[in-house]
Amino acid sequence: MADTDIRPVHKFRRRRLRTGLALVALALVSGIAGTEPAASADRLSSESLAAWGGRPSQPWLGHNYDLANTRATTRTAINSRNVGNLKVKWRYPLSGTPTFAGLMASNPIVVDGVTYFSDLNSNVYALDSKTGRELWKRTFNDPNVGPNGVAYGQGLIVATTFTGVFALDARTGKTVWTRELIESGKGGVDVAPQVYGDTVVVSTAPSTWTEYVPGSMGIVYALNVRTGAVRWEFNTVKDGDLWGHPEINSGGGLWYPPAIDDEGRLFMAVGNPAPYPGTPEYPNGSSRPGPNLYTNSLVTLDAHTGKLLWYQQVLPHDIRDYDLQDSPVLTKVRLEGKLTSVVIAAGKMGSVHAYRASDGKPLWSLPVGKHLNDTGPLPNEVIQVFPGTFGGVQTPMAVSDGTLFVPWVDLATHLSAIEPLQAWPDLASGKGGLLAVDVATGRVKWTQPLPQMAFGAATVTNDVVFTSTYDGTVYAFDVRNGKQLWTAKTGAGINSFPAIDGNTVIVGAAAPGFMANPVAEVIAYSLP
Repeated sequence: MADTDIRPVHKFRRRRLRTGLALVALALVSGIAGTEPAASADRLSSESLAAWGGRPSQPWLGHNYDLANTRATTRTAINSRNVGNLKVKWRYPLSGTPTFAGLMASNPIVVDGVTYFSDLNSNVYALDSKTGRELWKRTFNDPNVGPNGVAYGQGLIVATTFTGVFALDARTGKTVWTRELIESGKGGVDVAPQVYGDTVVVSTAPSTWTEYVPGSMGIVYALNVRTGAVRWEFNTVKDGDLWGHPEINSGGGLWYPPAIDDEGRLFMAVGNPAPYPGTPEYPNGSSRPGPNLYTNSLVTLDAHTGKLLWYQQVLPHDIRDYDLQDSPVLTKVRLEGKLTSVVIAAGKMGSVHAYRASDGKPLWSLPVGKHLNDTGPLPNEVIQVFPGTFGGVQTPMAVSDGTLFVPWVDLATHLSAIEPLQAWPDLASGKGGLLAVDVATGRVKWTQPLPQMAFGAATVTNDVVFTSTYDGTVYAFDVRNGKQLWTAKTGAGINSFPAIDGNTVIVGAAAPGFMANPVAEVIAYSLP
């Protein structure tokens, strides 16, 4: 890893781009259930989460705010009555060589008045949150497909290159340690780290910029946050045999951070198997018969040891690149008179799934968005598929006061049983939206269709929920009814997610979007 450009204080993604028109009925999950249920009681308290360093009342310390991945904060003055007064406070221009996904696809974090983020060249920035002034920049110039990102813990900023992970001194940007996780060309690392206590979790993935690598498997690593030493690892391909054909197959890995609860459970959503959909010799993924565990599964581990506790596979034997990739979300609701911890997962198959956190018992499932030719084997001739390889629930959800907020994307792709993706989809034809779901029942409360693809996650502050679209528009809606309260247009597309700091919303707008000359920058919108 390079060690250059430490500045003093004076100074579409190929397969993972990020439903709304038809709301479909609630259905009970029918996944493949695993074993070894956790026996501990259901609790998810601010006090006990503080032991991990992830108390919800803290500033925006991680990719999804807290260890429960709620993306919801009340430590802000922004609400439905004043959100319309948000104005640009500062802009920080981004430069460098963009990838096909642009220059930024990550979520900033905010610690002690400093905004930290990484770009799609693995460079890390520290800005004064009040003024946008650059405090330091750490340059790697190692292209990453994203959605990468940074996390804070033990006075360190932890981030990744495409082959490894590193920790920087949060004050100076100087390197504290580095660790390579995967050989160049054998796969990559594009997940934002998650830090709990003195542990950081990251994962490899079995794909590079251009292809899935035969024989490559997604491995989850738990490292000592102060030294980078490996504490445990977990292979997301069950038994590690790649389902009989390691010379052809690959699969697994994470590309969003896991959740950790106060019982010491780690919940992670695992990506898809490959090749997909298939090859002339092995149509419809027949080189990898069976369910292809643990791909497209919610997997729960002991956060201390990496031991498997339980799992639920949402989509066995995936042939459409329908990752269950979104960060799991933890919350508590009253079920049958008892306050119960619930974990919610979603992914590119365009569905949301709720389970009891203690043992993985299915609670409800909800398809979202447009669905067409999205189940069963594919024919040999090319057909149109929705939500598509780049559709579904692409980016993180949020949860607040018993309501789950789900951004979705409808973007058709054309697939057959024997060929990979036939053509790059027409991004301009994509649509999306945001919907609100009752966590206890899975009932849809409201839906807000959007004219473009919602790649901007969901983020809640008090009674306002934010999202954004690929054409560079930021939206704010009332959490109670979906009424639009505020909107802003940026100079580039958006496939990154905001952080909230006091009375300020910090957004990265650095994707190509549909602008002839996009202006890549990080923008802070603030109340007067």
